[in-house]
Amino acid sequence: MNYTVDNDEDGLRLDQSLAARLRDVSRAALQKAISGGGVSVNSKVAVKKNLRLKIGDTVGVDDVLTHAARKTVLAAQDIPLEVLYEDEFLALINKPAGLVVHPGNGNTSGTVANALLHRFGSVSDGFNAQRPGIVHRLDKDTSGALIIAKTNEAHIKLANLFSSRLIRKVYTGFCIGARPCDHELIELPLARSRRDPIKRIVDTRGNPAVTEYRLRAFNNGVSLLEFILHTGRTHQIRVHCSHRGFPIIEDALYGGLRERVLKCAPLERPFAYNIFKCFSRQALHARSLEFRHPFTNQEFTISAPYPEDFRLALEIIDEKQRSLQKA
Repeated sequence: MNYTVDNDEDGLRLDQSLAARLRDVSRAALQKAISGGGVSVNSKVAVKKNLRLKIGDTVGVDDVLTHAARKTVLAAQDIPLEVLYEDEFLALINKPAGLVVHPGNGNTSGTVANALLHRFGSVSDGFNAQRPGIVHRLDKDTSGALIIAKTNEAHIKLANLFSSRLIRKVYTGFCIGARPCDHELIELPLARSRRDPIKRIVDTRGNPAVTEYRLRAFNNGVSLLEFILHTGRTHQIRVHCSHRGFPIIEDALYGGLRERVLKCAPLERPFAYNIFKCFSRQALHARSLEFRHPFTNQEFTISAPYPEDFRLALEIIDEKQRSLQKA
């Protein structure tokens, strides 16, 4: 078995990465295989189980070790998908909040990947047995535009577009806290937290991460921002916003819960609470994807309609803006 380290595994120890992919093999057996020369990283034998992996590293595992852990065939599941565009090579969907993109942590059902197998019948093999058709990902509670590869050739071409930063990703988010600048380019490197493997932190030893944003509205501690991702690190927007003092609303991991409203002036709090009432998940939506089709050469801009929670919050913002203009 050979695989390439992706964003989710950046900074993981070698034995942790292998354990996540070979769930039917014990950790002791994996560590023994590493020390015995049965695992390679970038075509060189790796003998340290605690070797930290980086994005793009290629890991090779002897067939003897993987024999007992052949890929689990995912079941096709009838999970509704909103398809924004489809052709013979690729598709774009509007992922709802609450739906996990691909299996993980022993869960092999109820994901976008399962839904794809039912909706399209056949998609790309992907770079991971548990991620058919999945070229990139969105957090579970982030809604919006997601590209799906329907063939292996399309998967490679789309992955190359992402790695070359030739796909423009635009997000919309509601934040709570300090007033953001009208326009800013945040360039802060991100790394996996040593204390919490799920969490990312700003760290000079991390990977470069660049987020551009524009302020669309600000009222009573609540800001409406449009983001452009120049890199695609895990939790990038969420970490950068939190670090700047305006975390994404309802982002429990990075300080965006409604307790944050107490830091607003008393007269500002009712408006902020009204925005919070709209959301039961982090207020982040992948609004659009812009790219040149890798086969037809056609320029694409695909926008994902806002879900109900975003529409309600946008109406509140618009009403507030109109009242201020009349005052």
